[in-house]
Amino acid sequence: MPELSIIVPIYNTEQYLEECLESIRCQSLKDIEVICVDDGSTDGSLAIIKQFMQRDSRFKVIQKSNSGYGHSMNLGMDAAQGKYIGIVESDDWILQDMMQTLYECAEMNEVDFVKADFYRFVHQSDGTVRRIYNHLTGENQYYNRVLCPSNEVLTFRFIMNIWSGIYRTDFIRKNQIRFHETPGAAFQDNGFWFQTFALAERVCFLNKPFYMNRRDNPLSSVNNQEKVFASCREYDFIRQWIVEKLHGQKRYLYLCSEGRIRNYLFTIERIGDAFKPAFYERFKKDYLRLRESGEVAEALLAESWKPRINRILENPKDACKKEMEIKNRYMRLVGNYQDIIIYGAGRYAHKAYERIHAIGEVNRVAYFAVTQMGKNPKILYDIPVVEFGVLSEEFKEKALVIVAVQEQFREKVIQNIQRHGFCHYTDEQIFLESGAVYGG
Repeated sequence: MPELSIIVPIYNTEQYLEECLESIRCQSLKDIEVICVDDGSTDGSLAIIKQFMQRDSRFKVIQKSNSGYGHSMNLGMDAAQGKYIGIVESDDWILQDMMQTLYECAEMNEVDFVKADFYRFVHQSDGTVRRIYNHLTGENQYYNRVLCPSNEVLTFRFIMNIWSGIYRTDFIRKNQIRFHETPGAAFQDNGFWFQTFALAERVCFLNKPFYMNRRDNPLSSVNNQEKVFASCREYDFIRQWIVEKLHGQKRYLYLCSEGRIRNYLFTIERIGDAFKPAFYERFKKDYLRLRESGEVAEALLAESWKPRINRILENPKDACKKEMEIKNRYMRLVGNYQDIIIYGAGRYAHKAYERIHAIGEVNRVAYFAVTQMGKNPKILYDIPVVEFGVLSEEFKEKALVIVAVQEQFREKVIQNIQRHGFCHYTDEQIFLESGAVYGG
């Protein structure tokens, strides 16, 4: 029996697959099996899998007609012979010591699962790779100790992913944890994630990144604008699981509703404009249903969500129209620039970053800049903070500088920008207003 089974669900990812499988092959933990589940790929993915199988006996393949991500994952878990199960998406890759580190942590602490931080990355037009560190949580007290998620429910607000960790196989099978088998690759990871958090008694989180999560695959579910109501179906599945498996316990229904709302707000940002009016109406319908059944703990929802939720409940059509107008205004400002530099490191800089994050363009933020470092932090949101004067020539033509400082400093900052020869800048208040409609 291998120590670890790594499941790789695959559908038409030949462009990225070799990099993914090679990163698994080179893991420092050698006692592994690699279960490639080919979901009826029509490109060259299967040929790449077979090449690895010829080179390395640890690689296996399950071939099937196209039936979706959830079905692929369930087949992979059923076939797994390892003590633990790991998951690597076929367009991602992992650092060499990932599985060794997670395995040793799991064994030492006797946990149901262990997870770590991760990177998101994109390839830029100049050929360079930009990676952004993602912490599972901003609260350090949850890292590097054993805990029970159900006893510390704020863990249910961690960044949702299923692939930055490993799971004890006996835990998965004893609790009959399964993926929701819907067509395509449409957010079935949410249900698996919720089940593992609800049922695990001992888990550990590591504040070190090992997993490289791609954000520039146009075929990714995150980028598929037509999968509009996939999250609705997935959270209906989670709710039904709570009713059947956990006897409808209120605390889990609250957590499910909070997760649904978070996912719906994310969906609003993700889907195309043509689909948004219908989704705003669905948001209102589902929210009112949750409120009527007493399944949403409104007092505990994030304060930043509440004004936006209220606007949608009051008039979904008007809320949709207004938010689309503001998003388009953002995009007119940032859309033509390869890089964004936020000039500032204080509260206005944080506001600017949050607005850019809300429209999904945060990967363009190259630096926070200040006139002089002084007591300013060296890193914000894992992005370097530098003195503006040291920025290289390459940014002068292609970067947009967003002036994110208090009004009394704005004129001097703009003069500094001009003095250093930067051509594109804005002090547009839409990035700084605390009461902006968009991005809550």
